[in-house]
Amino acid sequence: MKSVVKRSLVLFSGVIFICGSLCMTFAQEGQVDINALVQETQKMSQDADEMTLIWWIPEEFWQVSFEQDPGVSAAEVEEFMKLLRPFVLVVAVDGRIGSFGGITYKSESSIRGNIRLIDSGGGLHRPLNDENIDADTKNFLAMIKPVFVNMLGQMGENMHFILFPAKDNNGQRIAVAKSKSSFAVRLSGKDFTWDLPLDSLVPAQICPKCQHKCSGSWNFCPMCGTALAK
Repeated sequence: MKSVVKRSLVLFSGVIFICGSLCMTFAQEGQVDINALVQETQKMSQDADEMTLIWWIPEEFWQVSFEQDPGVSAAEVEEFMKLLRPFVLVVAVDGRIGSFGGITYKSESSIRGNIRLIDSGGGLHRPLNDENIDADTKNFLAMIKPVFVNMLGQMGENMHFILFPAKDNNGQRIAVAKSKSSFAVRLSGKDFTWDLPLDSLVPAQICPKCQHKCSGSWNFCPMCGTALAK
């Protein structure tokens, strides 16, 4: 497990660097475009005076990242997935931008007190406390934190990992990236919503009538209104 965690840190660092760079990368046919995946899983406040970011990191992010390292076996990937599968993992940063561009960030305790996960049925879920998180998961997240700090400086220092339960009160998984569902994260009274499945994880469709290329998550062609295959 330790070797898998170390590899994941290297991959995570590399992926964040690539996605944050100015160069454009393109996914090969049949592969997931990790830039598109990261963009889809991040939500930001549109208010000019706010620096609020919620990044949901689904299981598929790690799977795509591990694909970059041929030295990681399927068994090792599954072992790592078992570590994070019991949780919905989000990264949250919340700040206010002053008149001269300075950012005042809210503390982790303030964010944890004001953030909630909303399942598809409207159920609210609080962040898990330390006693509900195993030691390996806590150690892994503590190891990732310096990656943010090294790459993003002050903003990275104020990006906090928040873990929620993966299942609702009925035992159903709350956030499944490839399933037809939705969920939201509420922070300080604002809802950041994901309508699933994520476009980057499902194959594109060709409209049978007008031949327009459509997202695999769409039900109808936006050009002619023809129903698309499920």
